[in-house]
Amino acid sequence: MRRKAASLASIIALVALIVGALFGDRGLLHLIDQRHRAEALAREVEELEAENAHLATEITALRSDPRAIERLAREELGFVRAGETVFLVRDPGPAAP
Repeated sequence: MRRKAASLASIIALVALIVGALFGDRGLLHLIDQRHRAEALAREVEELEAENAHLATEITALRSDPRAIERLAREELGFVRAGETVFLVRDPGPAAP
């Protein structure tokens, strides 16, 4: 009888250990989830570093190149030079049935 109780206790302890190893706060599933999060964050860091490099290049151009300033003023702010004619092309939208 004691042997059965000891075996049962050992099995229960083993099951608890396995469940803890898989589903616990530091378990295998948590580790896998954290690894996926780390990979996603690493990709986001790479994207932000690339964007940062692009913006740094644009800042350098805007500080030193008058053509870059003019391009930005024309594209973003709609500026035109004196004597230029501006043509606005409107989208006709969907045709009426």
